[in-house]
Amino acid sequence: MSRSAPVGAFEDSTELIRRAFVVALHEGLTTVAPPWATREGGSAGPRPAPPEPHVALLGAHREVILADLAGELPHALAATGHPDADRARRTLLDWARTLFPTTQSAPPHRGRPSGPAVPASRMRLTVATLLLECAARRLPDVPARALALQALGRAARGAGPAGR
Repeated sequence: MSRSAPVGAFEDSTELIRRAFVVALHEGLTTVAPPWATREGGSAGPRPAPPEPHVALLGAHREVILADLAGELPHALAATGHPDADRARRTLLDWARTLFPTTQSAPPHRGRPSGPAVPASRMRLTVATLLLECAARRLPDVPARALALQALGRAARGAGPAGR
């Protein structure tokens, strides 16, 4: 008499394997250059080191996390009774965007949105909490996930972008 596993267990395993494969494939493809590729300026040379897995994971999911955050912010701003919720939402999204690491070797603040440097501490706490919640919802369950969430938390506390 043999026991068979429930169908749901197979589906869960398949989804876990699929997510791990997607992240591994992405990491592999970002580290490989075709033989004809050259660096800027036309000279062939060593490639810059690939980003750490958690940085690549955050970079790959940044826009979907920020879109999720954009959907949650109006509810949070309405709960606080903010007078100009649309403007505050844009400012807070710009600040949240600065928490993600850059995958290029640009200086830390180059190419980042300008505007108020840092929102009020109460709003930073609200946005940081929502951002971590959105990231936890959107990041796949892969080994780099925990490091990615920790890096976002450190960045929200003021330690700089999540890649550090």
